[in-house]
Amino acid sequence: MKEPDYLQMWQDLTAAGGNSYSTVFQKREKAEEYDSATKRKNQDRRDALIDLVTGDLKPGYTVLDIGAGTGRWTVPLARTAARVTAVDPSDAMLTILKRNAADAGVADKIDIITSTWEDAAVGVFDFVLSFHAVYMSRDFVSFIRKMEAHAGRRCYLGLRHFPIDGIVQELALKIHGTIHDSPNFIIGYHALYQMGIYANVTIEEFRHNWRDDSFDTAFQRAKRHLRLENETKYDALIRETLKRRLSLSDGKYLWPDSMSTAMVWWEPQHK
Repeated sequence: MKEPDYLQMWQDLTAAGGNSYSTVFQKREKAEEYDSATKRKNQDRRDALIDLVTGDLKPGYTVLDIGAGTGRWTVPLARTAARVTAVDPSDAMLTILKRNAADAGVADKIDIITSTWEDAAVGVFDFVLSFHAVYMSRDFVSFIRKMEAHAGRRCYLGLRHFPIDGIVQELALKIHGTIHDSPNFIIGYHALYQMGIYANVTIEEFRHNWRDDSFDTAFQRAKRHLRLENETKYDALIRETLKRRLSLSDGKYLWPDSMSTAMVWWEPQHK
């Protein structure tokens, strides 16, 4: 049996999914929507992954946050770290990050670099982390090796984790021949292993199950995840599967599919 080439799988899935970040989240209204949704989803809950990283920070430690967005990680880390540098290519997202940092009283501890990670010129930090940003890079190896080159002590990588029996997984297997609709933890962890990086793993217990206001919205969500545009020969299959597997509660269509984060971390090989 031939071992799968997970690095090639990563490249193929990122190419198939495209890279819309630079265009979508450069728009202020989209960045605001993202920030509001993130705060709503995480309201009134302790984030075990953030707690783990902040618990490992020592006095004087510096942190680099790659793909910082609106500051989901940057702001809480700045409460403990000596300094945090946020790298992101979106001016709109970083404008909101600055506002969130000011509201939290940590703006003076944060440095901001408007750039992609590939083009960013940075120094060395104790911790280098990137949560849900590596999907934008087809070159997984270069992204990770640059993380290691700028990490004095540890690298942290946050990746999307999904249940094996989700609707999207069922449909992706039938349509594309694989359960993977996009780059994710399963592929990323094995890609790290393929690179000779033997990472530790913590998967958060929190699960965010999808829900939609209408069947049509759920149908469009499925097509988006399956990378299908306009009308296709698979539309009938998608509708039948959704009717069979979605549940309806209080006017909402509830999915068994969920989104959680798997955090992998390791000491850079040069250390």
